Amino acid sequence: MSESRKGGHAADGGDAWQCGGALAVLRAINSMIIDAGDEDLLLADACRSVVEIGGYDCAWIGYPDGDDGALRIAAACGAEAGEFGRLALSPVGGEDGGGLLERLRLGWSWQVPMSAMGAGSALAILPLGSGAGLLGVMVVRDRQPLQSAELALLHEAARSLAYGVATLRSTLARTRAEAELHRVERARRTLSATNRALVRTTDELALLGEICRVIVEEGGYRYAWVGYARRDESRGVDVMAHVGVERAHLEGLRLTWADSERGRSATGMAIRTGQPSIGRNILTDPDLAPWRDEALRRGYAAVSAFPLTVAGEVIGNLSIAAVEPDAFDAAEADLLGELAGDLAFGIETLRMRQRSREAEATIKRMAEQDALTGLPNRWRLRMRLEEEIRAARAGHRPFALLMLGIDHFQEINETLGYQQGDAMLCEVAARVARAVTDGANVARMGEAEFAVLLTNCDAGGASVAAQRILAEMFDPVAIGDVMLDAGSSIGIAVFPGHGTEPDALVRRANVAMHQARQSGHGYALYTGGRDRECARRLALIGDLHRAIEGSELQLYCQPKARFSNREICGVEALVRWQHPQLGMISPNEFIGLAEHSGLISPLTDWVMQAAFRQAYVWREAGLRLPMAVNLSARDLRDPRLVERVRNLLTTWGGEPEGVQFELTESALMQDPQGSLDSMKRLKDLGVELFIDDFGTGYSSLAYLQKLPVDAIKIDQSFVHDMLSNSDSAVIVRSTIDLAHDLDLEVVAEGVEDHAGWEHLAAQGCDVCQGYVLSHPIPAEAYAGWVSGGASGRVLM
Repeated sequence: MSESRKGGHAADGGDAWQCGGALAVLRAINSMIIDAGDEDLLLADACRSVVEIGGYDCAWIGYPDGDDGALRIAAACGAEAGEFGRLALSPVGGEDGGGLLERLRLGWSWQVPMSAMGAGSALAILPLGSGAGLLGVMVVRDRQPLQSAELALLHEAARSLAYGVATLRSTLARTRAEAELHRVERARRTLSATNRALVRTTDELALLGEICRVIVEEGGYRYAWVGYARRDESRGVDVMAHVGVERAHLEGLRLTWADSERGRSATGMAIRTGQPSIGRNILTDPDLAPWRDEALRRGYAAVSAFPLTVAGEVIGNLSIAAVEPDAFDAAEADLLGELAGDLAFGIETLRMRQRSREAEATIKRMAEQDALTGLPNRWRLRMRLEEEIRAARAGHRPFALLMLGIDHFQEINETLGYQQGDAMLCEVAARVARAVTDGANVARMGEAEFAVLLTNCDAGGASVAAQRILAEMFDPVAIGDVMLDAGSSIGIAVFPGHGTEPDALVRRANVAMHQARQSGHGYALYTGGRDRECARRLALIGDLHRAIEGSELQLYCQPKARFSNREICGVEALVRWQHPQLGMISPNEFIGLAEHSGLISPLTDWVMQAAFRQAYVWREAGLRLPMAVNLSARDLRDPRLVERVRNLLTTWGGEPEGVQFELTESALMQDPQGSLDSMKRLKDLGVELFIDDFGTGYSSLAYLQKLPVDAIKIDQSFVHDMLSNSDSAVIVRSTIDLAHDLDLEVVAEGVEDHAGWEHLAAQGCDVCQGYVLSHPIPAEAYAGWVSGGASGRVLM
């Protein structure tokens, strides 16, 4: 017996001397389980530990191979270990305990009599698990019989090994499930981005290129391409768009949709049959052998192709390649199939639009009418307004221009399609014409906008007419079996009070229409407020630029406290703007201006500089407190962000742990992958990262799990309502549980009273921020606020 087996000297006493090797084996296996990542390696290491650490002769692990009691070797160590699988094993004393597997399922361990193995030998039979959880058996051979305590320790080591194997298998299953979820999420993201592209893109080739880009860059696939089938004798495929692969490579594949050897590719099958060809494994599919070597060289292993059917005819293909050989499971394929269907519909719609534009151009030249509704178009209305202005000036009389817009029309297009939207437009045009005295003065101004010219009409008469039109819109519009809401908003501009030029009247009637839509009153007379608001915003943008460079901005901070001990654990840096003429400007207003005017990065720089400088001042005064700074979506896209933060850390000193950055969930979801990369680089600096306004940005749990964040902040809209709204209460509780399951801290923002504090504390929330602690405090006054409290504790 080796020294490690002995665990000491013979003088130490019987059991310790006998059990030292078994105890060492148990410890070694428990240690292996912690770092184990592969089942076969774990089994091999376990057998090796029995021999090399425990000092036993050999070890063997077998797994059941069928229901007949046969065992197959899973791991072994020692010269004779491989022979154990052929032994007929029975309990000590020859007790009849049934078959080997039955006794193992009962969780028994026993020794084989020495006579069965030869004099001076002992064999321990150890179950790996028990009952339905039985994995197999571990056999350990020694040169002498095992004491009961020694056998018990080896039994416990086998149990630990079984637990480790079960854990590895569970982890593997979870990893596979997460991979499947990732693929489905990848397809879902791609489908969502595709739908956005379908709405925005107006050119067919641009649409094809954008869809391919979305599939590769946002969906994460290896490459994507669109081809159009040639209807000649060759039955070839013309490459129309491609991303992630060169045109020369695709053309070099010499794909065809003919029923031939080179027509059995995924692309050829999709075009020829009109059915998707899903998840073709290039490594194993014999029909893909002509393209296998090139695929391996380029790093993709699976391909799917979807037919593009336009007007009932397969015009081509959408083909997608993936790195994983098992890509394109059923759920993923369904989403990608829907994407291909949407693309085909988009192509059909764009072609229809092109034909419509050509027809409209002809009609404009010939009859000045809208092709869809038959109404005068914008150009004809403008001429009509010029005529009416001349007549109204000569007769010294007023007239009114009404602008009608269909509410939520874009949603109808996106949900039901453009055909249903066009049918609705025609019905709305007919209703408007019925509601006015002279239908010839109704014109279609835009996709979902109509204009009505009311001659010899003042503001009062225009208001009555607007109410009459809105009454016509009250009943839903029937489009096939679907009932659509025809709710509309009407803006009114009156000559001469609101303008004396056609363009001015149209513009102000349109402004009034948006005012009516925002107010929800149905119709509105032009008041000029929006014009003044636009002028004010433009002026504020210039003032904000000067304020950032000057001394009008102020740093405030709002404290955060832990629920567990009521101690202040950090502050959030906030910026305030004291305008020299307008006074204090709301942060919501000027931060929004900064985001839309390109000033958000300079504003963030100002806040970071002020926050780092203030943290230094506090440290010099003996106050060490983490300070959180908010970052915008634009900041995350700034390639200089990490360098800016690193320079500030170098300049002002302090530990990175004292710096926190808060990023809104909505900002992260604008560019999930880019945001993740930026966050990883920030995290490498050692700073803490928070997700702000959690619950409002539509992020997935799979994405959240990837983020290198330390905490999430529950959006204050849920916190405000949690005591009065059961849905908000459920969201708050579920968010806390989710975050804790992911080992994240939870900050509740917007806590305003003691009742909210107590409720969140009972739910296990970690950190509180809100008026219950304090309103935002000027940074220079914060130290005084702390010294006025109970040594940094919150008293309520």
